[in-house]
Amino acid sequence: MATLHARAPAVPATRSGAIDALRVLAVVAVVTGHVWSGALIDAGLYTWHVPAFFLLSGYLWKPREPDARWAVAAEAKKRFRTIMIPYLAWLVVTLLVHIPIHIHRGTLTSEAVILPLIGGSLNAGPFGAYWFMSALFISAIMFRALERVPLVLRVALIAGITVVIYLFGDVLAPLPFSLGVAGAALIFLLAGQALRHVRSRVKAPIRFGAVCLVAGAAPVLAGRSASLDMKYNELGTPVLSIVVAVLISCGLLLILEGVFSRLPVWVHAMSTKLAAGCLMVVLTHTYVLWLLAVPDTERSFWVLIVALVLPWAVAMFLNRTPLSRIFLGTRRAT
Repeated sequence: MATLHARAPAVPATRSGAIDALRVLAVVAVVTGHVWSGALIDAGLYTWHVPAFFLLSGYLWKPREPDARWAVAAEAKKRFRTIMIPYLAWLVVTLLVHIPIHIHRGTLTSEAVILPLIGGSLNAGPFGAYWFMSALFISAIMFRALERVPLVLRVALIAGITVVIYLFGDVLAPLPFSLGVAGAALIFLLAGQALRHVRSRVKAPIRFGAVCLVAGAAPVLAGRSASLDMKYNELGTPVLSIVVAVLISCGLLLILEGVFSRLPVWVHAMSTKLAAGCLMVVLTHTYVLWLLAVPDTERSFWVLIVALVLPWAVAMFLNRTPLSRIFLGTRRAT
């Protein structure tokens, strides 16, 4: 059975400062996109910030052994520990704060409690980013399950799922726990896996990454490629927007890998420390924005700073405590 990893080098055991830097950059882009809105933000950030996370998942993907049993169950167990436990922990904490606030304001409704518990793209405000975590969880399980079929059929199935998303994405997006959104992520996991397969052949990552970045940005700047919004299964211009998202994400990753190969160890360590807080920042920055209650049109730069710094500072503190695995999905910092 052919796989994209048949001749690919093994993923290194140590964490990559460059990969963590792309995670941090993508989180900053996500928060920025939630602080401000408009055509420029949509084109410059929504086009790549969420696809980059799924592409990284594919880039770091470890293929199952040909004779491996219970691979899907093992994947679900691992992802539940690193994704869903923090998801559930923050869901509980947020609801424990959220419900009393609504009661105090006299604004408590059944939807304010039921929608967060159901999850998915119907959530907005303080729970507006939770869809991403369940989509990441389910897409990884789906991708692992697809390893059971030959490569050609796997690619065809993912292409078919992507077509279905283009045709019926608005119907599928509201499904609970992002079940209808996870399928859209598979094409980016596949692209990341393909990049890993050819990565050893790229001898000048900064130069090649810059070419990818320019090639991806050009259709956006020319107004030919519409932006994506994966939360609502909006994949932009058919085929082109996906290609653009892949090119930009790959370009950024290759540039960062090239740059970080020339940087001292302490920069890699700092990048990894910041990346430990990414999950929490994604889940909690929307709640910070909700509490600030500053209208979109009146948000200044300080709103962005608060939405980034406050959750990240708490995350860095939690990372040094036994609560790190529960709230951050990563082991305690030493």
